[in-house]
Amino acid sequence: MIPATGNAIIDWIIGALTAYGYFIVFGITIFENLFVVGSFTPGETVVMAAAFVAAQGGLSLPVVWITSVVGTVVGSNISYWFGHFRGRAALDALGHRLEGTRLGRMVGIHRGSMAEAEDYFNRFGSKTIFLSRFAVGLKNFMPVVAGASKMGVFWFELWTLLGAITYTSIMCAIGWFLGRSFDRAMRVAGGISYAGFGIAMLIFVTIVVLRIRSTRREARRREAEQLAEAEELAAITEDVE
Repeated sequence: MIPATGNAIIDWIIGALTAYGYFIVFGITIFENLFVVGSFTPGETVVMAAAFVAAQGGLSLPVVWITSVVGTVVGSNISYWFGHFRGRAALDALGHRLEGTRLGRMVGIHRGSMAEAEDYFNRFGSKTIFLSRFAVGLKNFMPVVAGASKMGVFWFELWTLLGAITYTSIMCAIGWFLGRSFDRAMRVAGGISYAGFGIAMLIFVTIVVLRIRSTRREARRREAEQLAEAEELAAITEDVE
C-alpha cells in the first residue's frame, strides 16, 4: 500500500500510477512537450509521483526514467517537425500581423524575425534547447521555433536528449527522496523551473540588448559614412568652382 501524501489530486495520480504507471508517464511526457498543449500538462508532477511510487516498490525506477526520457524526446520531436513543416508559414504570418503594433515593437517582431531566429538558432540553439527543458512555459515552445528556424536535426536531437536525461534524472531524484512530502517536492521542482525560466529570460534580454546596441552602432556607422561622403562631395564641388 502506497502511503498517502495528503494531497487529494496527487494521491489520485499515485493511485493511477500504481495501476498504469509506465503508460501514464509515457503519455504525459509526450503531451508535456507538445506545442500549446504542454502548457497545461503536469509532466514533472507525474514523473515525480512515479518516482515516489517506485520508491515504495510499486514501479521500477529505471523503467520510469527510461519511459520519461523517451516520452520527452518523442513529444519534442513532434513539436520540432510540426515547426519544420508547418511552423514557418504560421510564424511568418504572425510576424507580418504584429509588425508595426505596440507589442511587435516591444518584443522586436517583424517580417524578418524568422530570418533572425534562424541566425539565433545557428549560434545559440544548443544552449536554448537544453535550458528550455528547465524553463516553465518554454519547454514545449522552443522545439517548434527550432523546427521552424531549421535548426540542424543532429544538434536538436542531441541537446533534446541531454536535456531530457538531465531533467528526468532531477525529477526522479526529487520524487524518490522527497515524495512523502509532496508539497515540498513540488516547491523544489517549481524553484528549478522558475530558475530555468529566469536564466532563459536573462539570456534573451542580453541578446536583445546586444542586438539593439549592434543596430545602433551600425546606424551611427552609416550616418558617419553618409556625412563623410557629403563632406567629400562638398569639397569636390568647391574645388570645381
